[in-house]
Amino acid sequence: MITDAPLLLDPAIRDWVVLPMVAIMVLMGLCRHYAQQLLKSNQSLDPDEVRHKQTLMRCSRLRNRGQFLPASSFHARKAYFLTKETGILRQKVSKSGLNPMANPLGMIDHVKGNMLYMLPNMVMMGIISYFFQGFVLVKVPFPLTNRFKVMLQRGVDLATLDVSYVSSLSWYFLVMFGLRGFFKILLGEDSDALDEARATQMQMGMGVGMGGGGGMFDAPAAYKHEREELEMAHHNWVLEDSELKLVGPTVAARISAERMGTLASSRSASASKKAPRVKKIRKKAKAP
Repeated sequence: MITDAPLLLDPAIRDWVVLPMVAIMVLMGLCRHYAQQLLKSNQSLDPDEVRHKQTLMRCSRLRNRGQFLPASSFHARKAYFLTKETGILRQKVSKSGLNPMANPLGMIDHVKGNMLYMLPNMVMMGIISYFFQGFVLVKVPFPLTNRFKVMLQRGVDLATLDVSYVSSLSWYFLVMFGLRGFFKILLGEDSDALDEARATQMQMGMGVGMGGGGGMFDAPAAYKHEREELEMAHHNWVLEDSELKLVGPTVAARISAERMGTLASSRSASASKKAPRVKKIRKKAKAP
């Protein structure tokens, strides 16, 4: 029988289990990052491949963030990439000549990366399973359905337990995937400690065949795909009249009325200036 009575979690669990696990995983991520930097070999990159990838990144940013640009700026950048004669994406490019799978240094770095991802995770999972097996650490502050029970209560086989309670092993996985944003701020965009999803895939034997950059870079196909995506992109400037939206509807209505009055007065003034000139032209036309 399922009871609705909440469990009383000991505050010592927070001080001696939850927070130390977070601190240990942060330190583990930092150590993994710097170990990866030390063990990484210096490889020569193909300059053409780097240039092609940077061009594709610029096109992707234009498609995804072009709504913050005025229409003239957006269409100018779009023409720079898509013009038939001189467009960047219309240029003929060749595939990358470097195959990472055929590069011995690349294969060694791949093995090193697998080891750096697998060993710490295996050690942490072993420690948590041995010392904290069956522990309930935290409670989610919102209700959940029973489908989340498998994800949040790994290692706790208790049918009467509410779904919102999180076990120790599930807390480990939640923190592991949740630290991605923290490492992005702390270590930067290109950190080796960011890809926790890839770490789990490698640990579970799913890293092979997932399309993780093991093949050659096909620049012509990538250019064609990006060109088609950019051609279908439509512009909608989201910052139009943004200053009126910020000041509120009352002030915006008054400013719009003042603009309309100014425009009407300027039109009447221009019409009054043109009237004598039109009369003179008509008199000259009527004169014999």
